[in-house]
Amino acid sequence: MMIENTLTQADRNLLNEALDGFVPERVFDIHGHLHAAQFCAQDGLADHLKKNLNLSAYRRSLELLLPGRKLEGALLFPFPIRECDRGGLNAWMFSELTNQEAGSFEGLALASPGDNPETFEHGMREGTCLGLKPYHYYSGRADTMQATVEEFVPEWMWELCNRYEGILMIHLVREAGVSDPDNQEALIRLCTKYPGCKLILPHIARSFNFRTARGLKKLARLPNVYVDTSAITEAEGIRIALDLLGPERVLFGTDYPISHLRGHCATAGTTFHWFYGEEIENSQLTLVGIDSLLSLRQACEQAGIKGRDVERIFFGNAEELLLRKIPTIEAVSAQRSIDPVSLLHL
Repeated sequence: MMIENTLTQADRNLLNEALDGFVPERVFDIHGHLHAAQFCAQDGLADHLKKNLNLSAYRRSLELLLPGRKLEGALLFPFPIRECDRGGLNAWMFSELTNQEAGSFEGLALASPGDNPETFEHGMREGTCLGLKPYHYYSGRADTMQATVEEFVPEWMWELCNRYEGILMIHLVREAGVSDPDNQEALIRLCTKYPGCKLILPHIARSFNFRTARGLKKLARLPNVYVDTSAITEAEGIRIALDLLGPERVLFGTDYPISHLRGHCATAGTTFHWFYGEEIENSQLTLVGIDSLLSLRQACEQAGIKGRDVERIFFGNAEELLLRKIPTIEAVSAQRSIDPVSLLHL
């Protein structure tokens, strides 16, 4: 799979359909990856990850995806690789962000359960690191796709993000994703215990199968839970998130460099399947990022979301999330007459 640096006429037509009259002037990408191949084991490394993807490459690629729009900034983190030097990747990425020319490009640190919390504390205290990006690869379980939340996001990560009001970006696993009862129980318990932790569940809480997004109903009353739209290529899951969380807690994301591969992810029964252009003869697939924008537009139109609420999804929500304090569950409960303990039994 190769990262696309040019668009076909068909790509441009679809991109115009996605952008015109929908995507606002200002955009913030809440989910993008930088990558330095020298810190990763080369065996089995995908073609699109065999070279460095620095901040300049990222910005050029986003200009291709969002022509005529101003990329105000992004929340970036290293691409998770199973065998890698996480410390080296983090140091390289934060060096890239330190040398940025313009914009508000912020970073999360790739983190493993076995890491020393003090490794991240200085950056979070000083505000140079906005939070943590754990990943199931580092759970220690043989089949990491069956990892429970706490096997790869131990409590010290929640406590650290709570202390510094940081962001915790959790890519859920297990087949049912956010609909998995064990995932739901852990997220409700930990979000309640650590209300200062700002939790983002990427890919609409990993709802590549749109049916799993229905599980967000269990988390909807937790004020510190957000989702992003990155790499979602079906409108149904985004629509469910908009209905359950409202446009205030849905954030635009690209999942760069995945956004610049030719591909599409489709719901298939109780699971999902990724299709890539290189695997299909005479493929007519467009870029994942274009497909995702089209899906977001369709979901918003179906939900009747427009104007200022669309601007929130693309920019305003990220601006608030990075700056504001999350209200406590008790405060939200008082406003809505909700017993916070009852959240554990929804």
